[in-house]
Amino acid sequence: MTQARIPRTVFVGAGAFLLTLAALFRFYVYESVLVLPLEQGRTYRMVAQDADYFDTGTLTAHTGVPLVSTTTLSGDAGAGSANVAVWVEFTSLTTAAGNRIDYHERRTAFDRRTGMAVDCCESYVDEDPEARQSGLAFRLPFRAEPRSYPMYDTTLRLAVPLHYERQEQINGLRTYRYTYTAGPVKIEDFPQQFPGKVLGLPAWRAIGVSRYAQVTRTLWVEPESGLTVKVEERHRQGLRTPDNIERRESLRADLVMSEEDVDARVSDVRAFTRWVLVVRDLLPAVFLAAGLLLGLWGLRRRGPPRAPEPAGPGPAELAEPAQSAGVVMERVWPPKPAGVVMERVWPPSAAGAGSERERG
Repeated sequence: MTQARIPRTVFVGAGAFLLTLAALFRFYVYESVLVLPLEQGRTYRMVAQDADYFDTGTLTAHTGVPLVSTTTLSGDAGAGSANVAVWVEFTSLTTAAGNRIDYHERRTAFDRRTGMAVDCCESYVDEDPEARQSGLAFRLPFRAEPRSYPMYDTTLRLAVPLHYERQEQINGLRTYRYTYTAGPVKIEDFPQQFPGKVLGLPAWRAIGVSRYAQVTRTLWVEPESGLTVKVEERHRQGLRTPDNIERRESLRADLVMSEEDVDARVSDVRAFTRWVLVVRDLLPAVFLAAGLLLGLWGLRRRGPPRAPEPAGPGPAELAEPAQSAGVVMERVWPPKPAGVVMERVWPPSAAGAGSERERG
């Protein structure tokens, strides 16, 4: 009993299917998931160990004190869509004891592929719904390029050019370093007047004051994921009188992301890298190799053997005339002319041999 052989078209078809699957994973599945998520729940901290600030509430100066900046991101999934996500950001600058020095809040809609801000979905900055946000909202897109991007700064309330500088290693991870410096820009007019003596103007009993800010921000970004793994910010703020002269420094803080948050960001990037290795590189390669092997095997595989054809009559059988049982046919020579019928004579002759005679 012989086993049924698998037709080679099955191998060729399976190979073609695996080749298609390899292309889908490499060029469709991977590309289709490169979108920023609707959900978000992340908090990171930056610390300035030696900062100065002027408390405008108590009109007292503090020097050489630690400050902590805490930023929390949360996603409003219900307000998002397939193309747009909505995140809310809260940033608070406090002393080590928890006394708040500065606070910013914003709600921003952005394109899930490019990361660029979109004017919709009840966006606001510091409860100002008229604030128009543009540029990169929170982070760089997937597959960040070594070039400049516009990025929105919450403190200054404007988009500034984020310049690519160079590649650097962060905890063994290759990153792109981007930086921008913007300002000074007026960010606030105080409703109350300040005593002239706290501004170095003893001759003035009270005078109006505006606050100006300058921000330098540096980001270390893993390019494939677009994730920021480290942040540093330098804040300089000053109080100016109506003659546009700075009378007092109100904030000086060099903020650096904590090592714990840097390690957590690096771990996120490595997890993303492993996922990319499987979905974009490993699975397509396996499907491609298996598809090629099956296809080549099917093309080179021999088909099932043909059934043998029934043998025809041999030369001896063709040469000898058919014989009936018990009847002996005699060959007559010479052959008789056409129209002559041979007649068998019965009873046979005495010699025991049958005789034939012609009948015209």
